[in-house]
Amino acid sequence: MLNLQLEFIKLKRRSFLLSLIAIVAVGLIWSGVVIKYELPKTHEAYNAIYTMTYLNDCILPLFIAVLASRLLELEHLGKTFKLLQTSNESPWQLFKAKLTVMAIFAFVVSLIQTLFLKFIIQGMQVSVTPVSLSLFWFTTFLVCLFLSCLHLCLAFIYPKPSVTVVTGLIGSFLSFVGIGALPFPIRIFIPWQYFSMMGIAKRVAGTNTYLFQYDNAYPFKLVTLLLIIFLSIFVSKKLIGKADLL
Repeated sequence: MLNLQLEFIKLKRRSFLLSLIAIVAVGLIWSGVVIKYELPKTHEAYNAIYTMTYLNDCILPLFIAVLASRLLELEHLGKTFKLLQTSNESPWQLFKAKLTVMAIFAFVVSLIQTLFLKFIIQGMQVSVTPVSLSLFWFTTFLVCLFLSCLHLCLAFIYPKPSVTVVTGLIGSFLSFVGIGALPFPIRIFIPWQYFSMMGIAKRVAGTNTYLFQYDNAYPFKLVTLLLIIFLSIFVSKKLIGKADLL
């Protein structure tokens, strides 16, 4: 709890929050424009949900990468890891505190997106169920949590912030160029596009256009995602324990 309180105290002294807000705002504006263009044609809420998840593949990996790199910047510059050893604190305790901070950010961002979806879908006279919105929020939060663990581990191991940020940029770029067309067994090794791949909505080819509907494989994907999160936390603990952080 003390580590978590210290993290929030340090956040008050940082100026990078504006860049994070800008990234989220760009994602909302972008998705809003696309949804307002497509939704009148389909009148299907899953169209808007799918659009949001697809654009999240391009936007949120960068958001998470920037947040992870900046959270660890002071620790690397100030040689905090040496201080941890002298005070009998482990890097893993610091990792958990920072992961909790990132989970809070993920909760807030996913909630904002869910409320935005509800507002824009209902504003265009299209019905959407609370269950669909809740599952969208839950899945978005879980994917953010997984990517937070991934990028935070990179930020711990590599002292240069550019490594973590560039990794997020690469993930965003890969999603932007259309790797969503790859088969599921391949896409599962490209975690930055989990937002669309693990989402509740899917797009199928119709006669003259695309159709959007609930993905019946969602329960299986949700279980898979939870297992991946637990595995990533376990692997992160092992890697941080073996890494030379001094």
